[in-house]
Amino acid sequence: MKVHAIVSVILLASQLFAIPPGQTPNFGKVVDGNVQYAPLRIPLGNIIDGVVYPNCVWTSHGTTNQYAAIGWLPVDRTPPSRPGYVAEASGAWTVTNGVVAPVWAWRALPPRNLQLSKMKLKKAFKTLRVWDQVWEIISSDEDVLADWNDSVVLDEQDAMVQSAFQSLEQFGILTADQVEAVITNSVTEIEVRQ
Repeated sequence: MKVHAIVSVILLASQLFAIPPGQTPNFGKVVDGNVQYAPLRIPLGNIIDGVVYPNCVWTSHGTTNQYAAIGWLPVDRTPPSRPGYVAEASGAWTVTNGVVAPVWAWRALPPRNLQLSKMKLKKAFKTLRVWDQVWEIISSDEDVLADWNDSVVLDEQDAMVQSAFQSLEQFGILTADQVEAVITNSVTEIEVRQ
């Protein structure tokens, strides 16, 4: 009964990933812009590690070197990372640096508009030990101080808020990664981007 269940799971996975039965999703070739998957069983020849066999030796689930020796390359379906964008497979395939991969199309994420808690911002700045510098910047301009005092939350897209975060980076108070961490840790609402 267990063998039947395992075979069913393998067949279901093959259908979900559009990999024909008897082929591996881990190795392939690009033929006319499409991926052709390698067979699970591959021939190793009749001389293995110096031993001569009367017939060709076959293996299931060979190594990368064994597949490469007969012209099959590793397949990688991992989408690349690009901040502000989502990678979408275009349907075409290519070989890059000896790896078969989908050709990725980029879709820009909608601009985020986060609401930032002043208390969470203050806590994040204190954790980074820059609150005194930030407070000096806020309190040195009457209009900025008035806006800070009058606000319940800060709108990330507000020109003044964006300018303040850019200034923190520009003057070397925080790195870009630290600014992003401060923003992420100060959000008052979870935003879902699609």
